[in-house]
Amino acid sequence: MSKSRQDVYRAYLENLDRPIRPILTLLNGDASWLMSFPKPQAEKVSSGKAFYHVVFEPWLIGDASILRPWFFNIALSANAAINEVQGINNIIQEIEEAASHHTSAAGIPQKGDSNGGIDAIILRFHYLDHVHEPTLRTFDRHIPVIATPEAAAIVRPWKHFDTVGIIHDLDSSAKSWRSPGLHPQHLLTWLTIIRLPGHATLNFCNAIIWSHLEGASDEIHETILISPHGTRLDQGPLDVFLSAQPKVEMTALLHGLKESHGVAGQTKLGAKGGLALYRKMGGFKSWILSHDNDFQYSGILLWVTRTTDLPRSLEWALEEERRQSDVNVDLKAPNFLQVNNGSAVILT
Repeated sequence: MSKSRQDVYRAYLENLDRPIRPILTLLNGDASWLMSFPKPQAEKVSSGKAFYHVVFEPWLIGDASILRPWFFNIALSANAAINEVQGINNIIQEIEEAASHHTSAAGIPQKGDSNGGIDAIILRFHYLDHVHEPTLRTFDRHIPVIATPEAAAIVRPWKHFDTVGIIHDLDSSAKSWRSPGLHPQHLLTWLTIIRLPGHATLNFCNAIIWSHLEGASDEIHETILISPHGTRLDQGPLDVFLSAQPKVEMTALLHGLKESHGVAGQTKLGAKGGLALYRKMGGFKSWILSHDNDFQYSGILLWVTRTTDLPRSLEWALEEERRQSDVNVDLKAPNFLQVNNGSAVILT
């Protein structure tokens, strides 16, 4: 285990004066995460685990290819820090052991090796680097998969996973994000994920909402908003989500900085689009860099489509914002976090 990750887990979870908070561990230096959400007290007691552990879009081994690498191939700039399922289970064990100070203090018995490891897999997009078959086939078939309809249509014919639930779209006429029809089957009632469609197939958002009690009876709903390629701000589902009931708190934005361009135009909106989304949603406690790997592109299809990435920085986006603003006021810069390959962050 890397020293930095060890420091994150122990420094926070071994302090009994701090409440247990969600943990994001970056598995591959791009967009594959282990997301660990604190369980309600009753579920901690029944399971002996402090967290519900979700693997988000695992791509841990090899490249992402169509047909053959000469036709279409995307490679990570460096090997994933965690390149096997056992490595993920080891991290889960480390998190649960660090959290044992809290569970022991609450009188919750520990049950073996964290009693089950991975609880679910989330697949929120259907392109090859998001639904990576060689990686997914290494996971136990009994782990439930929660996927968009398009991703589910790819996974189900494999007949590898026993359970595949569906991520639903938030309709532009919706009044609540919490209606029973929107909640993915096989996901716990206090954790949900919905898709906010955007202006193109590549351009959308997902909202992962963690509902929990603060104090004796006050329920709050914290949102991790994820947009792998950015989205325009004039899309109806974004406004619907902002006004939907019950109200949510914006905890973290997962968004990249680099732009992507091709013959069809700009497909990844990068730092400028991320900053605009940050402002649109009223700000977040943190903006965490995600899906910003320096991919190595090869293959005739990517050559024909002239797919290229353009590196950008948050500082550049802030300067562009100031330059184009009609108001001579410096807006607050986001709390921007970059998590190293194999490292972790606590959502405080």
